[in-house]
Amino acid sequence: MIKTFNDLEEFKKILKEKESDLNLDIFLNVDIPYFEQHENFTIISMPEYEKDNEREILFLSKKNILFFSRDKIIFNEKRFKNLLSQKYGESTIIIFLSLKKVLKTYIKEFEKIRSKMNDLDINPISEQIENVGKGLRLLTDRLESLVHIILNLKEIELKEFNTEVIQFDYELLMSKSRYELERCRSHMYRISSLRAKAEMKSNNELNITMKKLTVIMTFLTIVSIVVSVPGTIGAILGIPALSNAYFQEYTLELVWVLISLTLLSILLGYLYWKSLKMN
Repeated sequence: MIKTFNDLEEFKKILKEKESDLNLDIFLNVDIPYFEQHENFTIISMPEYEKDNEREILFLSKKNILFFSRDKIIFNEKRFKNLLSQKYGESTIIIFLSLKKVLKTYIKEFEKIRSKMNDLDINPISEQIENVGKGLRLLTDRLESLVHIILNLKEIELKEFNTEVIQFDYELLMSKSRYELERCRSHMYRISSLRAKAEMKSNNELNITMKKLTVIMTFLTIVSIVVSVPGTIGAILGIPALSNAYFQEYTLELVWVLISLTLLSILLGYLYWKSLKMN
Protein backbone atom coordinates (compact mmCIF):
# COMPACT_ATOMS: atom_id res chain seq x y z
CA MET A 1 0.00 0.00 0.00
CA ILE A 2 1.33 3.42 -1.00
CA LYS A 3 0.16 6.46 0.91
CA THR A 4 1.30 10.05 0.35
CA PHE A 5 1.19 12.91 2.87
CA ASN A 6 1.62 16.66 2.70
CA ASP A 7 1.03 17.23 6.43
CA LEU A 8 4.08 16.42 8.54
CA GLU A 9 2.21 15.86 11.81
CA GLU A 10 -0.15 13.40 10.17
CA PHE A 11 2.83 11.63 8.61
CA LYS A 12 4.50 11.38 12.04
CA LYS A 13 1.34 9.97 13.57
CA ILE A 14 0.92 7.22 10.95
CA LEU A 15 4.62 6.42 11.03
CA LYS A 16 4.50 6.04 14.79
CA GLU A 17 1.68 3.53 14.42
CA LYS A 18 3.70 1.49 11.92
CA GLU A 19 7.03 1.67 13.76
CA SER A 20 6.68 2.73 17.39
CA ASP A 21 10.45 2.68 18.00
CA LEU A 22 11.23 5.02 15.12
CA ASN A 23 11.91 8.63 16.13
CA LEU A 24 11.37 10.78 13.05
CA ASP A 25 12.65 13.94 14.77
CA ILE A 26 16.17 12.55 14.54
CA PHE A 27 15.92 12.55 10.76
CA LEU A 28 14.35 16.01 10.70
CA ASN A 29 17.31 17.46 12.60
CA VAL A 30 19.82 16.15 10.05
CA ASP A 31 20.43 18.85 7.42
CA ILE A 32 21.84 16.49 4.77
CA PRO A 33 20.13 13.64 2.86
CA TYR A 34 19.97 10.61 5.12
CA PHE A 35 19.48 6.93 4.27
CA GLU A 36 18.98 4.19 6.81
CA GLN A 37 18.14 0.55 6.18
CA HIS A 38 16.75 -1.71 8.88
CA GLU A 39 15.65 -5.33 8.83
CA ASN A 40 11.96 -4.46 8.43
CA PHE A 41 12.04 -1.06 6.77
CA THR A 42 14.10 1.57 4.99
CA ILE A 43 13.78 5.33 5.50
CA ILE A 44 15.12 8.14 3.33
CA SER A 45 15.06 11.81 4.33
CA MET A 46 16.17 14.50 1.86
CA PRO A 47 16.13 18.23 2.74
CA GLU A 48 15.32 20.70 -0.04
CA TYR A 49 16.20 24.33 -0.73
CA GLU A 50 13.26 26.07 -2.33
CA LYS A 51 11.27 26.25 0.92
CA ASP A 52 12.51 26.61 4.50
CA ASN A 53 12.87 23.34 6.41
CA GLU A 54 11.20 21.35 3.63
CA ARG A 55 12.19 17.80 2.80
CA GLU A 56 11.12 14.62 1.09
CA ILE A 57 10.69 11.61 3.41
CA LEU A 58 10.21 8.02 2.25
CA PHE A 59 9.33 5.10 4.49
CA LEU A 60 9.56 1.72 2.75
CA SER A 61 8.53 -1.60 4.26
CA LYS A 62 7.13 -4.90 3.03
CA LYS A 63 3.54 -3.89 3.74
CA ASN A 64 3.58 -0.10 3.58
CA ILE A 65 5.17 2.68 1.57
CA LEU A 66 4.68 6.12 3.12
CA PHE A 67 5.77 9.24 1.29
CA PHE A 68 5.84 12.79 2.67
CA SER A 69 6.19 15.81 0.40
CA ARG A 70 4.69 19.30 0.35
CA ASP A 71 4.31 19.02 -3.40
CA LYS A 72 2.32 16.37 -5.19
CA ILE A 73 4.24 13.98 -7.43
CA ILE A 74 2.94 14.27 -11.00
CA PHE A 75 3.50 11.43 -13.46
CA ASN A 76 3.50 13.66 -16.53
CA GLU A 77 5.81 11.51 -18.66
CA LYS A 78 4.24 8.75 -20.73
CA ARG A 79 6.96 6.19 -20.07
CA PHE A 80 6.46 6.56 -16.32
CA LYS A 81 2.69 6.13 -16.62
CA ASN A 82 3.23 2.84 -18.41
CA LEU A 83 5.39 1.57 -15.54
CA LEU A 84 2.80 2.24 -12.83
CA SER A 85 0.95 -1.00 -13.57
CA GLN A 86 4.07 -3.11 -12.97
CA LYS A 87 4.81 -4.61 -9.56
CA TYR A 88 6.43 -1.97 -7.38
CA GLY A 89 6.35 0.30 -10.41
CA GLU A 90 4.57 3.11 -8.55
CA SER A 91 6.95 3.05 -5.57
CA THR A 92 9.93 2.95 -7.94
CA ILE A 93 8.71 5.98 -9.88
CA ILE A 94 7.86 7.90 -6.69
CA ILE A 95 11.34 7.34 -5.25
CA PHE A 96 13.01 8.21 -8.55
CA LEU A 97 11.00 11.42 -9.06
CA SER A 98 11.62 12.40 -5.45
CA LEU A 99 15.38 12.02 -5.93
CA LYS A 100 15.17 13.97 -9.17
CA LYS A 101 13.14 16.77 -7.55
CA VAL A 102 15.60 17.16 -4.66
CA LEU A 103 18.56 17.24 -7.06
CA LYS A 104 16.79 19.96 -9.06
CA THR A 105 16.52 22.19 -5.98
CA TYR A 106 20.23 21.62 -5.29
CA ILE A 107 21.12 22.65 -8.85
CA LYS A 108 19.07 25.84 -8.49
CA GLU A 109 20.80 26.63 -5.20
CA PHE A 110 24.19 26.11 -6.83
CA GLU A 111 23.31 28.58 -9.59
CA LYS A 112 22.34 31.16 -6.95
CA ILE A 113 25.63 30.63 -5.12
CA ARG A 114 27.64 30.85 -8.35
CA SER A 115 25.88 34.11 -9.26
CA LYS A 116 26.82 35.56 -5.87
CA MET A 117 30.41 34.41 -6.36
CA ASN A 118 30.53 36.15 -9.75
CA ASP A 119 29.42 39.39 -8.09
CA LEU A 120 31.99 38.96 -5.32
CA ASP A 121 34.67 38.37 -7.94
CA ILE A 122 34.12 42.00 -9.02
CA ASN A 123 33.64 43.43 -5.54
CA PRO A 124 35.04 41.03 -2.91
CA ILE A 125 33.58 41.58 0.58
CA SER A 126 34.94 39.33 3.32
CA GLU A 127 31.72 38.86 5.28
CA GLN A 128 29.70 37.97 2.19
CA ILE A 129 32.42 35.59 1.00
CA GLU A 130 32.27 33.70 4.30
CA ASN A 131 28.47 33.43 4.08
CA VAL A 132 28.68 32.12 0.50
CA GLY A 133 31.41 29.70 1.58
CA LYS A 134 29.19 28.28 4.33
CA GLY A 135 26.31 27.85 1.89
CA LEU A 136 28.56 26.13 -0.65
CA ARG A 137 29.96 23.75 1.97
CA LEU A 138 26.46 22.75 3.07
CA LEU A 139 25.38 22.24 -0.54
CA THR A 140 28.48 20.12 -1.21
CA ASP A 141 27.75 17.97 1.84
CA ARG A 142 24.15 17.53 0.73
CA LEU A 143 25.16 16.53 -2.77
CA GLU A 144 27.71 14.05 -1.44
CA SER A 145 25.02 12.43 0.70
CA LEU A 146 22.54 12.42 -2.19
CA VAL A 147 25.06 10.72 -4.50
CA HIS A 148 25.73 8.18 -1.75
CA ILE A 149 21.99 7.44 -1.49
CA ILE A 150 21.60 7.09 -5.27
CA LEU A 151 24.52 4.63 -5.38
CA ASN A 152 23.21 2.64 -2.42
CA LEU A 153 19.74 2.34 -3.85
CA LYS A 154 21.23 0.83 -6.99
CA GLU A 155 23.47 -1.63 -5.17
CA ILE A 156 21.22 -2.93 -2.39
CA GLU A 157 18.38 -5.37 -3.04
CA LEU A 158 15.38 -3.18 -2.30
CA LYS A 159 12.34 -4.68 -3.97
CA GLU A 160 10.26 -1.53 -3.47
CA PHE A 161 12.72 0.26 -5.74
CA ASN A 162 13.48 -1.63 -8.93
CA THR A 163 16.08 0.34 -10.88
CA GLU A 164 15.94 -2.12 -13.77
CA VAL A 165 12.66 -0.64 -15.04
CA ILE A 166 14.19 2.88 -15.18
CA GLN A 167 17.78 1.91 -15.85
CA PHE A 168 18.58 4.62 -18.41
CA ASP A 169 16.90 7.42 -16.43
CA TYR A 170 18.57 6.29 -13.23
CA GLU A 171 22.04 6.20 -14.81
CA LEU A 172 21.39 9.68 -16.16
CA LEU A 173 20.34 10.88 -12.69
CA MET A 174 23.46 9.36 -11.17
CA SER A 175 25.73 11.01 -13.74
CA LYS A 176 24.04 14.37 -13.28
CA SER A 177 24.32 14.26 -9.49
CA ARG A 178 28.02 13.38 -9.72
CA TYR A 179 28.61 16.19 -12.19
CA GLU A 180 26.90 18.73 -9.89
CA LEU A 181 28.96 17.47 -6.98
CA GLU A 182 32.19 18.03 -8.92
CA ARG A 183 31.03 21.54 -9.81
CA CYS A 184 30.50 22.32 -6.14
CA ARG A 185 33.91 20.93 -5.20
CA SER A 186 35.64 22.93 -7.92
CA HIS A 187 33.95 26.12 -6.73
CA MET A 188 35.32 25.57 -3.23
CA TYR A 189 38.67 26.66 -4.67
CA ARG A 190 37.04 29.88 -5.86
CA ILE A 191 36.22 30.70 -2.25
CA SER A 192 39.95 30.67 -1.41
CA SER A 193 40.62 32.91 -4.39
CA LEU A 194 37.88 35.32 -3.32
CA ARG A 195 39.28 35.43 0.22
CA ALA A 196 42.69 36.39 -1.20
CA LYS A 197 41.10 39.13 -3.33
CA ALA A 198 39.17 40.46 -0.34
CA GLU A 199 42.38 40.53 1.71
CA MET A 200 44.22 42.43 -1.04
CA LYS A 201 41.35 44.90 -1.29
CA SER A 202 41.36 45.39 2.47
CA ASN A 203 45.14 45.98 2.48
CA ASN A 204 44.84 48.53 -0.34
CA GLU A 205 42.08 50.37 1.49
CA LEU A 206 44.19 50.34 4.67
CA ASN A 207 47.18 51.74 2.78
CA ILE A 208 45.04 54.53 1.31
CA THR A 209 43.67 55.35 4.76
CA MET A 210 47.16 55.40 6.27
CA LYS A 211 48.33 57.69 3.50
CA LYS A 212 45.46 60.08 4.12
CA LEU A 213 46.20 60.08 7.85
CA THR A 214 49.88 60.77 7.14
CA VAL A 215 48.97 63.76 4.96
CA ILE A 216 46.62 65.10 7.63
CA MET A 217 49.20 64.70 10.40
CA THR A 218 51.85 66.35 8.22
CA PHE A 219 49.54 69.29 7.57
CA LEU A 220 48.82 69.70 11.27
CA THR A 221 52.54 69.53 12.05
CA ILE A 222 53.27 72.20 9.44
CA VAL A 223 50.56 74.45 10.88
CA SER A 224 51.99 74.04 14.38
CA ILE A 225 55.47 74.93 13.10
CA VAL A 226 54.17 78.01 11.27
CA VAL A 227 52.37 79.18 14.38
CA SER A 228 55.38 78.49 16.58
CA VAL A 229 57.76 80.70 14.52
CA PRO A 230 56.20 84.10 15.39
CA GLY A 231 55.43 82.79 18.86
CA THR A 232 59.07 81.92 19.48
CA ILE A 233 60.32 85.28 18.14
CA GLY A 234 57.68 87.13 20.11
CA ALA A 235 58.69 85.29 23.26
CA ILE A 236 62.34 86.29 22.77
CA LEU A 237 61.46 89.90 22.10
CA GLY A 238 59.17 89.88 25.12
CA ILE A 239 62.16 89.51 27.46
CA PRO A 240 62.83 93.13 28.63
CA ALA A 241 66.56 92.70 29.14
CA LEU A 242 67.17 91.36 25.63
CA SER A 243 64.69 93.66 23.94
CA ASN A 244 66.06 96.88 25.46
CA ALA A 245 69.68 95.91 25.12
CA TYR A 246 69.81 94.57 21.57
CA PHE A 247 66.58 95.09 19.57
CA GLN A 248 65.17 98.45 20.65
CA GLU A 249 66.77 100.34 17.73
CA TYR A 250 65.81 97.70 15.12
CA THR A 251 62.09 97.37 15.69
CA LEU A 252 61.05 97.79 12.04
CA GLU A 253 63.69 95.36 10.81
CA LEU A 254 62.57 92.80 13.39
CA VAL A 255 58.99 93.10 12.20
CA TRP A 256 60.05 92.35 8.63
CA VAL A 257 62.23 89.43 9.79
CA LEU A 258 59.25 88.05 11.69
CA ILE A 259 56.98 88.38 8.67
CA SER A 260 59.61 86.89 6.32
CA LEU A 261 60.32 83.87 8.53
CA THR A 262 56.60 83.21 8.96
CA LEU A 263 55.97 83.39 5.20
CA LEU A 264 59.03 81.22 4.50
CA SER A 265 57.84 78.54 6.92
CA ILE A 266 54.39 78.63 5.31
CA LEU A 267 55.89 78.30 1.81
CA LEU A 268 58.25 75.44 2.73
CA GLY A 269 55.46 73.64 4.59
CA TYR A 270 53.09 74.00 1.64
CA LEU A 271 55.66 72.70 -0.86
CA TYR A 272 56.44 69.69 1.34
CA TRP A 273 52.73 68.89 1.91
CA LYS A 274 52.03 69.14 -1.83
CA SER A 275 54.92 66.80 -2.68
CA LEU A 276 53.68 64.35 -0.05
CA LYS A 277 50.16 64.29 -1.50
CA MET A 278 51.49 63.69 -5.01
CA ASN A 279 53.39 60.64 -3.84
